[in-house]
Amino acid sequence: MANHRRISIITGIIFLGLLLLLLFPLFSQKGCPEGTGYSNPLFSQKGCPEGTGYSNPFFHKRGVPKGRSILTPFLIKGVATKLTGYLIKSRRRVEEFFPGTNQEVKVYSIFGKRKGPTLLVFGGIQGDEPGGYLAADRYVSLNLKKGNLIVVPRLNLAAILAQKREGLTGDMNRKFALPKNIQQDPDIKVVNLARDLIANADYILNLHQGSGFYSPIWINHQRNPLRWGQCNVIDAFVFDLPNGERLELESFAQNVVRRINSKIQDENYHFLVNNTNTGDKKSLHKEQRKSLTYYALTQKHKIALGIEVTKKCSSPQAVAYLSIVINSVLKELGIAPEEFPGEDPDSIAEELKKNEKFSGLKVKINGCEKLIIPGQNIFLKIGEPLQILNLETEKSRGWYVNLVNSGSYNALGQTYWFTKDNKLLIHKDGKLIASFEIMPRSYLLGSLEVNLDGRVCRFHNQETILLPKNGRLRILKVYPEKDKNKVKVNLKGFIGNKGYNDGEDSGYVISADDLIPKYALDYPENTFYRIEISEQGNLVGEVFLKLT
Repeated sequence: MANHRRISIITGIIFLGLLLLLLFPLFSQKGCPEGTGYSNPLFSQKGCPEGTGYSNPFFHKRGVPKGRSILTPFLIKGVATKLTGYLIKSRRRVEEFFPGTNQEVKVYSIFGKRKGPTLLVFGGIQGDEPGGYLAADRYVSLNLKKGNLIVVPRLNLAAILAQKREGLTGDMNRKFALPKNIQQDPDIKVVNLARDLIANADYILNLHQGSGFYSPIWINHQRNPLRWGQCNVIDAFVFDLPNGERLELESFAQNVVRRINSKIQDENYHFLVNNTNTGDKKSLHKEQRKSLTYYALTQKHKIALGIEVTKKCSSPQAVAYLSIVINSVLKELGIAPEEFPGEDPDSIAEELKKNEKFSGLKVKINGCEKLIIPGQNIFLKIGEPLQILNLETEKSRGWYVNLVNSGSYNALGQTYWFTKDNKLLIHKDGKLIASFEIMPRSYLLGSLEVNLDGRVCRFHNQETILLPKNGRLRILKVYPEKDKNKVKVNLKGFIGNKGYNDGEDSGYVISADDLIPKYALDYPENTFYRIEISEQGNLVGEVFLKLT
């Protein structure tokens, strides 16, 4: 028995050793080479771009580059395959490509608990079709019982922010016939990313909004063969593969349409299958030979649908129709979420409204964090640094900060040195939500000097102090310095001297527990308070206190 126990222990140690060898590169910080825009290759089904010498040994056909791993091919094919099967169960990952630029792409991958097909959903390839990226965004947080889902809500960020069909250099959905290594087109790196993702999926959806209503026969100006709305677009009825197999595109698309139309009461908004017969010399849509779906079909041999919802409906209704489509495809493929996103347009309207809620911009000026709320301006001295930290929003996805005349729509995390008047624009996708003027500081406004958790900071008129839950604040003095007998600093909702409340709160150590909730400006949330600065009874300024 003792020998048996000893053998079990040794076996366990060997197994753990093999596991550590497998996991070591998984948590490596090296990832792909700098400048590629790709993250750790072991967390990516596509690995690093070709030519970098890096790849994903679990998912990439090229395997491990010679000399970069001590794992043998036998180990990779044997133990590694089994172990990674466990590693990816019930797992999700978010990958960010080209971060901090107006070509930033986030890829959300969700792995089901049980094996199944992989569906890839693209939104936002054309920026004037908001239904696509708003609908796709609803699927990034799903939990899957079976199958896998890859979601790219905003493939063409530059076009979305500009609210135009075309991005940096033309229509991205007409660039999938371009060579991979073309240098003249800045969009090609995003197109190549999409190509890599397509290679690792089984089925592809490209979400759009189109004009009018598609009909195979001419009915009127808005409903005819040249319109696009309310249809599933395929590039061929069937597609013959080199190995003799066939991709039955029409059969799949028709099955999905039947599921879709069972959910839509108004027959005017029923979906049809639109076969553009793209490769045929008589095709009415030869331009589609440059499209994402045609590339997926002809180059990667994947069933790909272009989903077109009419522009003759509101954004919530468009998102509802697209949600019905995606849910129908998931059901047709047997991909099983724990819960499907809702399809009711009224509920979606409330959801979209909530997602646009914005309460402030968090910045750092001279090392001190401040919250700038809508309606306020940002005051800086010449040469003073402004770091844009993050946004106070209900939902983090789809928010972007545009520093005017900076050449970028995506200034989050960046530091800006003030030289002249400027403006920050806050966008939710392509919609302008708020703007903040950046202006030279006027010393007539004065400032309030405080000690915030050991750091001395100055806050100017209408700026906001951020006090952490367990933080400590002490009001020091007012600038420019004045006669203390004439100036009073009063934090509304705080009593410094319990025996005699004269309204002067300088010098006291203040915590969140010391504040009286009924004086909060946002009562009953009780997180926002006013500090009034007065001189001889006259209000000369105010600073706000936000509990975080």
